[in-house]
Amino acid sequence: MTFSVVAYDPEKDEWGVAVASKYLSVGSVVPWAIHGVGCVATQAMANYSYGPNGLSLLKEKGAEETIKSLTSVDNDREHRQIGVVDRHGNAASFTGKKCFDYAGSITGKNFAVQGNILAGPEVLKRMAAVMERSGPLEFRLLDCLKAGESAGGDRRGRQSAAILIASKEREFEPDSGKFMEIRVEDHSDPVTELERIRDLWLLTFYDNEMVSLEDYRDQINSKIKSLGYSTIEQWASINNFEHNLKDGKIGRKTLDYLLSR
Repeated sequence: MTFSVVAYDPEKDEWGVAVASKYLSVGSVVPWAIHGVGCVATQAMANYSYGPNGLSLLKEKGAEETIKSLTSVDNDREHRQIGVVDRHGNAASFTGKKCFDYAGSITGKNFAVQGNILAGPEVLKRMAAVMERSGPLEFRLLDCLKAGESAGGDRRGRQSAAILIASKEREFEPDSGKFMEIRVEDHSDPVTELERIRDLWLLTFYDNEMVSLEDYRDQINSKIKSLGYSTIEQWASINNFEHNLKDGKIGRKTLDYLLSR
């Protein structure tokens, strides 16, 4: 009832998981990741313990060995599906024989895509093709979900989606261990909504290109007034963009966002 991707980006040393499903709040069950350890996607008749237990095993074991350790003691393993990437970027996937058709996986360099109750094998083929490209995970993971959905995705429909990226150098908050953690819990078009939230996340936490406020003063004042605020500082504070406004400058993405309101 789900399609997902687990991946490692060796250039940024980041691990990520993306998932979409006709299931409420799929992000609360499927994706797991810790920087320097690896990532896990647990799905189908999901065994929630595969997430935390898988990460614990990955501290010492590889991807294949971790899956074998998890499934060997699970009497319902033929109903499970799991994708894993270990601390070295090695990927592996397991699909139980009793997962609902179409169910399967494709493993490539630094990634694995897997799904069940899919429209067909083309879903995974298109997802894998995206992951074979280069680029930051926050873009490839979303594009991977879009590719799977374009091939039919979950044949029951759409409801929720999520992205989790574990990072050390690009933490969105100090000591969080995460670059990104976003979810769409219940939506008629969850992947499109996830893309909107992804862009808002990048705007809020990573708007690093600064431009002069004075260069856009008239446009800013007009827009601020139309939105019912007295100053740009008030708007930024209320909308959680205050760190994108400093030293007489404003983040380029923040400015574009403001002027588009």
